[in-house]
This record gives sequence, structure tokens and C-alpha cells, in this order.
Amino acid sequence: MSMEHHITIRKARPAGRLLDLWAQREALWALTFRHIRGRFAKPAIGLGWLILQPAAQAVVFSVFFGMLVRVPSDGTPYPAMVFTGVALWSLVANSAAEGANAFLSAAPLLRQTPMPRLYPIISANLSAMVDSSIALTVAVIAGLLFGTQPGWPLLMAPVFVAITMVATFGLSAILGALCGVWRDMRQMVPLGLQILMFSSPVIYPASLIPDKWQALYALNPFSGLISALRWSLLGAPAPHWGHFGISALAAFTLGAIGLWMFLALEGRAADEL
Repeated sequence: MSMEHHITIRKARPAGRLLDLWAQREALWALTFRHIRGRFAKPAIGLGWLILQPAAQAVVFSVFFGMLVRVPSDGTPYPAMVFTGVALWSLVANSAAEGANAFLSAAPLLRQTPMPRLYPIISANLSAMVDSSIALTVAVIAGLLFGTQPGWPLLMAPVFVAITMVATFGLSAILGALCGVWRDMRQMVPLGLQILMFSSPVIYPASLIPDKWQALYALNPFSGLISALRWSLLGAPAPHWGHFGISALAAFTLGAIGLWMFLALEGRAADEL
């Protein structure tokens, strides 16, 4: 009597997993609200630190780069310019740092519940967006105190923040997947973020880059987005819209790559929990 062995190979179903993200969205809102509630458990301290951190960085950069090095600011008050860059960069840095640690920090929750493994990444991005939105509001107020006049482009700010969220999600998902599989990579994240920050126009205007390199520089999605946000919030010179288009396309590409990479590696990362 012969016995037949049947081997079933389970194939990845990214479309099905994306539908699961929507079907279990209540868990995502609960996780996000828990993040925000934990950060603002003591509103005075939480809000104060949220404003103090980018303000302190802006002061340091203003002294060393604005007053001593005399970095140009395209006619915009340097403190307001750098405050806007730092406020938006806090969204990128906080989301990426939390994304890199997502599998480790959410390990008990992921072990005990069928919650989609992408939720800690998305939750980190949404909570960081709340922080960054508050900081950007303060940046607008600071800019008004320095005499900036934003005008109607202020209405475009949510669009630029939303595109930044797409790029930030992609970066967070990539780091979450890679650091989930290879835990030692988390040690490289702070250095990588610092390099990316200085490669983005956070403390200097994008116009400082030579014209022949501008299109290449625009492949960094945060270059065009930070410049566009300064135009929107501070009335700074409008960005080169062709270069902004390159940055926006790069942002959506990064978001798609991050999603694909996370769905490809999340199983291996979960095995390491």
C-alpha cells in the first residue's frame, strides 16, 4: 500500500493582507490613540517637550549656521526657515526610529493578537504626524513673529505633509522589515538618519545646491517637500515645480517599495519574535 505525501506551498497574498488592514482598522485607531495618549498623559509636559525640542534645535542651528557660518536663507528669516525644516524632519526621524523598533516594541501584542504586523509602523507614522502638525503650527506662528507672510499657499501645506507621510511610511516600513529580520541593523539607524537629514534641506535652502545637481538632488523626496512646505508656510520662494514633481514621484515610489518590502519580509521578521 503506497502512501502519497502532499506538500502544500502557501503563497504570499499581498492583496489579501491589504484587505486585512482595512478590515481590522479599529485596532489601528486604538493603537494610534494609545500612542498619542501615552505621549500626552501629562499634557503640559508632553506639549511643552513637543515644542521645546524643535525650538531648541532651531536655536542651536540658528546660532551656528545662521549667525556664525551665515548660511543663506533665500530672503526668509533663518530661524523660521530652520524651525520649519526641523519640525517636518521630526516627523521623518520619529517615524523611522519607531519603525525600526516596531517588531521589538510591539512583540507582545503581535504574539498575542492577529493584528496585522504593519499596524505598529502605520501607528508610529500617524502619531508622529500629530506631533509634527503641532510643531509646524508653532513654526507658522514663529514665522509671523519674524515678519513672514505665507498667504494663500498656506492651504497647500496639508498636501505637502500628506506626501511626506507617504515617503516617511516607506522609509519606516523598509527599516521595520530589515531591522525585524536583522536586529543588529538597528544600531545603524541613528547614523543613517543623521546622514539623510544633512542630505536634505533641513538647515539650508535647496537653492544652495548647484543647478547642475538640482534634478539629482530632487530624487531625495524630502528635498522638494521641505522646500514646498517653506513656500507654503513662510512665503519663501516657490520651489522649482519640475524638481518638486521628481521629489513627489520619489516619495510615492519609496512608499510603494516600503510596502512591498515589508510584505515580503514580515514573515521572516515575525519568526524572530
